[in-house]
Amino acid sequence: RKINMKKEKTKSFQQDKLFNNAGDEHYLNPEATEFVIRYITRTNKKSNKDLLSWGGFGISESLGIKAVINQFKEVQELHTRQGAFGRYMDHEWYSFSETSQAALLNYDVDLDALAREMAQDFYERDNCQVVYGVHKPDDAEKHVHIHFGINAVNFINGNKRRENMRQTKEREERFREMTKRVIERYSYGKQI
Repeated sequence: RKINMKKEKTKSFQQDKLFNNAGDEHYLNPEATEFVIRYITRTNKKSNKDLLSWGGFGISESLGIKAVINQFKEVQELHTRQGAFGRYMDHEWYSFSETSQAALLNYDVDLDALAREMAQDFYERDNCQVVYGVHKPDDAEKHVHIHFGINAVNFINGNKRRENMRQTKEREERFREMTKRVIERYSYGKQI
């Protein structure tokens, strides 16, 4: 049976999924900032064997995790609305399908560069700091995935970031296109 690789690749990208964990009652206390960043960067005293890389935008990575956490908190102090603060952080992750993962790994795609491009999407569209972590498969997750910790406060005007399902779906589609473009670039002239 002949397989239409173009059709298969398009189908596989549709199986890549962006998950948003910012629902009700998540990340409502100030400790959420440190918790999410340490979880993503695996500096939370748990195993870091699944961490491939981490980085971010709107932060000074070279100063270390504690400084990054403090940089997020300083921006959060810009929010001056009366009443409850609401979410301090948003946490999203992008999980690659088996087919996408196979292509990414077989073509030796620079996963950190891809994660950085995805993180830049949050930074430029929402004017929010973002930390990302690329994780390889482990017992909890079968696929390569990228976590994003997004500051819920806009660093330009101090307003809160608002995310809805439509925006998440649109971002998911942009991430699929980025992944597809990167795999096509790396696979040029190569066979799996």
